[in-house]
Amino acid sequence: MTACRWEGLVLGLCLIIPLALAQGAQNCPSRNELEPCICTPKKNGLDILCEFTDLNHISKAMAVLKGKPAIIIFYLKLRHNNLPKLQSFVFLGIDIRHLTIHNSSLSVIEESSLSSMGKGLTQLDLSQNRLNTVPSPAFRNLHHLLILNMNHNRITALHSKAFEGLDTLEILTLYENKISNVEGDAFKGLEKKLRRLNLGGNKLTSVPQEAFSILDTLKKLEMQENSITSISEGDFEGLKNLDSLGLAHNHLREVPGRVFSHLTLLNSLELDGNQITHIDAEAFVGLEENLQYLRLGDNNIHEIPSEALRRLHRLRHLDLRANNITVISEDAFTGYGDSITFLNLQKNDIKVLPAMAFDNLNSLETLNLQNNKLTHIPEEIMEPIVDTLRVVDIMDNPLVCDCQLRWFRDWLKNLKDKDDEMMQKKRTLCTMMPEHLEYYVQNLPLDKMNCVSKSQVRGGASASTCLLPATFLTLACSAHTWT
Repeated sequence: MTACRWEGLVLGLCLIIPLALAQGAQNCPSRNELEPCICTPKKNGLDILCEFTDLNHISKAMAVLKGKPAIIIFYLKLRHNNLPKLQSFVFLGIDIRHLTIHNSSLSVIEESSLSSMGKGLTQLDLSQNRLNTVPSPAFRNLHHLLILNMNHNRITALHSKAFEGLDTLEILTLYENKISNVEGDAFKGLEKKLRRLNLGGNKLTSVPQEAFSILDTLKKLEMQENSITSISEGDFEGLKNLDSLGLAHNHLREVPGRVFSHLTLLNSLELDGNQITHIDAEAFVGLEENLQYLRLGDNNIHEIPSEALRRLHRLRHLDLRANNITVISEDAFTGYGDSITFLNLQKNDIKVLPAMAFDNLNSLETLNLQNNKLTHIPEEIMEPIVDTLRVVDIMDNPLVCDCQLRWFRDWLKNLKDKDDEMMQKKRTLCTMMPEHLEYYVQNLPLDKMNCVSKSQVRGGASASTCLLPATFLTLACSAHTWT
């Protein structure tokens, strides 16, 4: 046999043997055997879906799978079934990696129902069922579980050592339950690996500080949509590696001093949708070096909290939408504005922009001033940021069609990047006085903007003149000319 033929034979065997083994090990049972469940072969094992059926049919399907011990069930999805109880040993002898029991009226999980899955199960989804408590005994042997989803159940409390045994768990989501109490050692056993915890949409009235104190590996904590009325210094002590904190849509009225001082690695903070009226000057102490995303929208803030914000040297995204801000001071962004790329001030009551309002926003790419009470946005105010801006939203303001909008008209025409299409779809209106006719700024005729050239201005003294910088054409805006 020649070398070429030998190499060809070896290569052929290398391709055929693994394929044959894989196909032999991962073949689905016949459709009749599993009915009404459906089996689909996947790269890593079988994908089995059982929907709109009951415990009797599911038990029969599991019995068929138990008779095929060599197979790996990568996904077992039991959805929209009538399955009030998960019986003991129902999965005994079946190698399941991802188990979903979703919207199946499940209220009882017997202690031994999951015990046989300890070596293989990595993801467990029990969402949208009728569980009143965490079935701790059933979880105790799941030593390789990485993700546990118990969203949309009826759990009212997290009892002592509720998740004991889940020492490899990285993600725990308990969104939209009825949790009002978290015992001090509820998360005992999760301190080695837990990275993400979602307690949003529950009935918490305070931060369960004692329970959190051991979670020093936690990166993301979500507590939005609760009824938390206050936060204080020490509430987040122990969460030294936290990267993201969500406290949106609670009942907070103030942000006290040093409340986040232990969260020195925090990158993102969500405080929107509360009732905040006061932010202490030292509220963000400890966040100086890493905080980049801050959401303060939908509160009752009356001015930009500049004193508290000045220490945030790396802030990139500042959202102050839907507050009661009426005035922007000239130094509102001094000391921290250099790094901001996104600024949202929509749905406030801002009437006037001071001359140097945006002088410190040297990196700004997105500016949202939609739905305020601005009548004029002069070029000299926008000139420090016009070269870096990619998105500007000034819709839903009572803008007057005059030469002070010339910069925006020209800016829209010169867009050449990927945001061009989006900006062109935003049809900003202004009103031509005294006729009270509305125009789209994009289509506003120059001869109706009261813009005159320098030579025209020199021909007569102007009572009210504003010269546009050389960024665009050098123009003058004249209210009227003396005769």
